[in-house]
Amino acid sequence: MSGPVVPKGGRIGLIAPAGRFAIPQLQAGIDVLGAQGYVVVPAPNLWATDRYHAGTIAERLADLRWALEARDLDAVWLARGGYGCAQLLAGLRPALHNPKPLLGFSDGTALHAALLKTGWLRDRGALLHAPVVHTLAPAGEQGSLQPVLVDLVSRQHLWQLLETGSVGPLSGQGVQHLGLLPVRGPVVGGNLTVLASLCGTPWQLQARGCIALIEDVAEAPYRLDRAITQLVESGSLDGVLAIGLGEFSSCTAVDADGRPCDGVAMVCERLHSLGVPVVCNLPFGHGPRNLAWPVGSIGGLSSTSLYFE
Repeated sequence: MSGPVVPKGGRIGLIAPAGRFAIPQLQAGIDVLGAQGYVVVPAPNLWATDRYHAGTIAERLADLRWALEARDLDAVWLARGGYGCAQLLAGLRPALHNPKPLLGFSDGTALHAALLKTGWLRDRGALLHAPVVHTLAPAGEQGSLQPVLVDLVSRQHLWQLLETGSVGPLSGQGVQHLGLLPVRGPVVGGNLTVLASLCGTPWQLQARGCIALIEDVAEAPYRLDRAITQLVESGSLDGVLAIGLGEFSSCTAVDADGRPCDGVAMVCERLHSLGVPVVCNLPFGHGPRNLAWPVGSIGGLSSTSLYFE
């Protein structure tokens, strides 16, 4: 990536295509973006609610289409994750215009996956696995939903990416399964549970020739086992070059015999059959350290870090 991703003074369309958010928390994130020199433009239905969603399917889809197609917006940023993006994918128009950066993660993984299929990157758009606006407030400010706020390092990494197009390396530790390293290829992936939910749909992950990154939060090890097994058995990971594991927050439990069961260790065990390198503890996910990275861009993975060209 070269040059600013979102220039200073850029207009950011703020949408909530998934779960409901805490208004004070979101406003704090909006204030942070304003202090960075960006103009936040709320979607027409941003403040709508419907059960556990931030509006009905029709309202959220209308906002998504508005943001993706508006000529006067420089980027689209998700307010929060949760669940709901998958409900909108079938309603995306086949010919999307005015490609622009789309920032988010967690449930936003579904939008990234679908837009990759449309040629969004080829048409000079950008897909950024990045903190949602709900988590951008300075540490210490908490809304009623008590989200984890990203730390200063994550925010600085994000501003550098947006202002210069430069993506610093993501440093991890520990190769669980040795293979040929380093590897180079497009970097894809996101939230494990969301990726598993896309199996069998037109937007299923196809990681052949790619580096796949995955993370998750608050899932018991047996649920991670089910999700990673679904990815493997569905063919989503056929031909993958290597896998980078981000943070798996609150994914440890006690088994029936009273022994601790670590979710990351279980995921690594299930990935062993692929025979590819698995690098752990990359600094992205649902914790305070959530470094942004460009989905679909060419990257290289070594035994200790992921870097982007």
